[in-house]
Amino acid sequence: MATEEHQRLANIVKGCHDSLRQLTKLYGAERAWQEHTGPDNAEKLSEYADAMQQLAGIWETNTNKTELQARSRIKWAIDYITKYFYTEGIYLQKRQREQRLLASYHELCESVDCSYMDEPPDRLHVLDVGSCFNPFGNIPHLDVTAIDLCPAQGALVLQADFLTVEVDATLPAPEICDQKRKVNRLPANYYHCVIFSLLLEYMPSAEQRLLCCRKAYELLRPEGILVIITPDSQHVGKNASLMKNWRFALAKLGLLRVRFEKLPHITCMVFRRAISQELSQHWASVHREEGICEAIQIPQDEH
Repeated sequence: MATEEHQRLANIVKGCHDSLRQLTKLYGAERAWQEHTGPDNAEKLSEYADAMQQLAGIWETNTNKTELQARSRIKWAIDYITKYFYTEGIYLQKRQREQRLLASYHELCESVDCSYMDEPPDRLHVLDVGSCFNPFGNIPHLDVTAIDLCPAQGALVLQADFLTVEVDATLPAPEICDQKRKVNRLPANYYHCVIFSLLLEYMPSAEQRLLCCRKAYELLRPEGILVIITPDSQHVGKNASLMKNWRFALAKLGLLRVRFEKLPHITCMVFRRAISQELSQHWASVHREEGICEAIQIPQDEH
């Protein structure tokens, strides 16, 4: 059983999510988000950020207790990022797979322009969205831009609403207001990796989640990756239809899934910016099944 303190923190997080869903039912997602992120709710957001930071400490370190057994989501992401860009060169394997796939699509192979990543640098540009307390900031080979709607107190995290922050193709680096520790604009085609860890389910609508993924595509360099970690305590088949929708919707954006792993309380996925958006979109069209839609839905949308 969870400790009393663990339960108290979990209730704070659940209460914040429930409140946002109720606002969405009353006013619609856009107005609900405006009220949720407004100054009148600042205290509640700060309380939420503090609870998330403390809960993360419990989940990341207490693996000896049966009820808390779960492989660290932070470690999982770091391991895959390292393998993809460095130790196993997975990006080259996926490049070759996409080249073979493109060659098999005869109607595309002569008309499509492909973009490739240069050899990975010693430090990768990483954007951690909904970071809370910058858990990836101490990894030597990651140069992290950590942003959050309401950063945890004392954390090296910049304030930004990812739904509204501008993506600018002319920027050479993130535009930051140092005095306010706030991100004004983010550079397109800049990041090797974007991380959504427990982010998408926070958004109150499927449209807002899709917008987040579209922005991730714009921010990524060719062959860069979007790491998505989402809570899921069900068996692997329970939400299979939703995951098929996610895969289809992201492929239509230009992001092909390259990794899927179901862990005890989370589902971990990695999507790669394909060498050609047309290739990814064509793959989606070829593999579209009956009933699949271009939406990022979660189980809570049905309630």
